[in-house]
Amino acid sequence: MHRRPRVCIVSLGCAKNLADSEAMLGQIVAAERTAVVCTEPQDADVVVVNTCGFLKAARNEADETLDAVERLRAEGHVARIVAVGCYPQLWREQILRRHPGLYDIMGVGAMYQTAFWKSLLKQPPPSRIEQPVDPDTMRAFEAPRLLSGSGSYAYLKIADGCSQRCTYCTIPQIKGPVVSRSEDTILHEAEQLVQAGATEIILVSQNTSAYGVDLTPEHRPQLAALLREMDQLPDMRILRVLYLYPTLVSEGLLEVIGGSSHIAHYVDIPLQHTDPGILKAMGRPWAAGSAARVVARVRRIIPDAAIRSTFIVGFPGETEEQFRRLLDDLRTLRLDHASAFAYSREALAVSSRFSNQVHGSTKGRRLREFMEVQQEISASVNEVRYLGKDIEVIVDGTTQSTVYGRTLLDAPDVDNAVAIRTGHRARLAPGDICRAHITAVGPYDLNGILA
Repeated sequence: MHRRPRVCIVSLGCAKNLADSEAMLGQIVAAERTAVVCTEPQDADVVVVNTCGFLKAARNEADETLDAVERLRAEGHVARIVAVGCYPQLWREQILRRHPGLYDIMGVGAMYQTAFWKSLLKQPPPSRIEQPVDPDTMRAFEAPRLLSGSGSYAYLKIADGCSQRCTYCTIPQIKGPVVSRSEDTILHEAEQLVQAGATEIILVSQNTSAYGVDLTPEHRPQLAALLREMDQLPDMRILRVLYLYPTLVSEGLLEVIGGSSHIAHYVDIPLQHTDPGILKAMGRPWAAGSAARVVARVRRIIPDAAIRSTFIVGFPGETEEQFRRLLDDLRTLRLDHASAFAYSREALAVSSRFSNQVHGSTKGRRLREFMEVQQEISASVNEVRYLGKDIEVIVDGTTQSTVYGRTLLDAPDVDNAVAIRTGHRARLAPGDICRAHITAVGPYDLNGILA
């Protein structure tokens, strides 16, 4: 190895994985202060690939990524390759057959293997026995984070696992039941992220609204109480919450969000569908009109809230009539943002055994139609909400003449992106908040000038 060891982490999949990757990288660098963190695998001695295994497409991406890094190793660029995360958790033998030369492989408990990460860059090599992880360890676990983004935002994972039993989902099998981190641990990490310069802290987990159900005898969610505490942290600027289960979006939780000086008026509720029959087959809350009621509750308590959701089209048994009803409901709900996914048949999911699977071409066509309807809605919402108005923008990146960012009602990577022409007049950096006059809008993009 080089005199200064070089390490690269490739983080695939969701924001929760990214938070784990930053914790693993933080442990490595804290133990080896001379380490050089590389953004490209070909520049590193050690490459860690944190994988997603939720869908077949994600597992294919992980395999292709590992293939590419293995080619680099064959060319003499990489000494050790470590694969971790959701993919190895349930498909370990499959990975070992395809990638027999991996230095090590660990499942979803990888982040907690402190001794391994502390010695990964050292000689002799670290012990390669993965230690079991219990819920108490997960709840109290703290690790230094090495942020990988621009610094304008950071994800904070407040729990892991899921106790719901949606028939299309393998997360409970991969991750296990929900395990909430302790409030003190979360608050301490939030303070560290703010001190590291993050303007926005984004709370994530598989089911964020279920935070704390495993911490009290009554099994009641504690997210509202956690948010009240986080709202009082010194120097906290913006808090955002992602992934709220529909039946847990209570009036009390919404009142905390709406009444806060720091929590973005942004409510992310994955609804998945609106037809009662499909929702029941999905193992989701299926009462007729439930989507409309929860959206109405949000708008009553937080009138200026931006609402995002996700949906699945082509679920087994979905008829053309049910799909058309979903599109009608979408037009009625007028969500700020909504994305959809064509149902993916996962062998480990209960729904893979349903007999009435929808043909792939039908799923693809329904996905296109859904997105066309939502694009029209989002463009219309953006026109009413933003066009011709002065708004605050969180800066995520800059060039000589343009600032790129988001409104306070938009989450990174999934919602509106704002491009602001500065004409060389402003010296702005990621994490700054500026005002912009919006001159043009589309379904996903806003353009403007400095106000």
